[in-house]
Amino acid sequence: MKTTMHFFYLFAVFLWVLNGTSAQAFFGGCKNSLVCDEAELFEKGQQDWIGTYHATLLKEDDIDYRVLTTSKTVDINVLAHEKFKEMKVGQRSKSGRGLLLVIAIGNFAGGGEVRLEVSAGLEGVYTDAFISYIQHRQMVPFFRAGRVADGILATTEMIVTRAIEAKEGQEFSPPMESFSTGAGAANPAQIGAGMQRLPKDFPAPALGSLEAASPQQILDIYLGTLEDRNANPDLPIFTKATREWKKTWVVTPAQMDNEAKSLHRCGQGVTKIKGKYAVIRFGPPESKRECNPFFFEEEDGVWRLNFLMLMKAVRFNHRNEWHFDLSTKHPYGFAFTDWHFDQYGFPH
Repeated sequence: MKTTMHFFYLFAVFLWVLNGTSAQAFFGGCKNSLVCDEAELFEKGQQDWIGTYHATLLKEDDIDYRVLTTSKTVDINVLAHEKFKEMKVGQRSKSGRGLLLVIAIGNFAGGGEVRLEVSAGLEGVYTDAFISYIQHRQMVPFFRAGRVADGILATTEMIVTRAIEAKEGQEFSPPMESFSTGAGAANPAQIGAGMQRLPKDFPAPALGSLEAASPQQILDIYLGTLEDRNANPDLPIFTKATREWKKTWVVTPAQMDNEAKSLHRCGQGVTKIKGKYAVIRFGPPESKRECNPFFFEEEDGVWRLNFLMLMKAVRFNHRNEWHFDLSTKHPYGFAFTDWHFDQYGFPH
């Protein structure tokens, strides 16, 4: 399931991709590397994380996705076009499918500019509307907070999802007006401008209205907050620990739109309760691989979503299929006694 928390799960993928081989070593020098960080935006570990995840995208989905940063003040449209050819983006794809993300931090008085260049073979998948959407509604919120590497990884998640949807014959319909009409248009990156409040950062509802709510009703309320783009971390539908954790994280409109769409696709789940703990799960697992369970804990007489434990216990592979981290102990195992899990934690 596409959740706003999915970014945390991406790092589990890095443990097994290429059997630990460095993505930079695998692809050679900067000209042929997946991440060419001339502007030195990333720490060494961040650059390896991005490169390794993009190597998975190439291996599993045949998309040659590169990242180029520069500190120079440039015409980013010209640079992206020239570097796309110079770096031979798409040559490592069997079908010639390539993407090049260019970040020019010298543009716009140091706020930066971003452009995603798309090969001809992917224009039907990554339309103008999709590119405009992820640049404005996914990349920029992360970049404003100074979390460039996180923003790239979170955007890659949406690129993978869109590839899967395209294979299923689904067209991209932006849930909001698109800002750009030009193919691969550049946008101000607003790097380091500071976190921006979402347009509908609503106050928390009254606690009394939740006292009789079931876990399913709490999940329905959560779906409503996603649809409204209500990113308030203090909503009482979350456990106290979850509320404190959510205050530290960047939540983008694109992530919330994506999760709402995914929840609708997963449909009604099954609720299992034991004491002060509850789980809503979706099954059968073989046909609901992208529909992760939701954990709840009763606090002060109210069922609340426990995203903090979910983040610790659940992982996703690059195709967004969920599995348990078998090394993590949690009190929610009672809800899965009729399922079995393989050595990687995937349910069956």
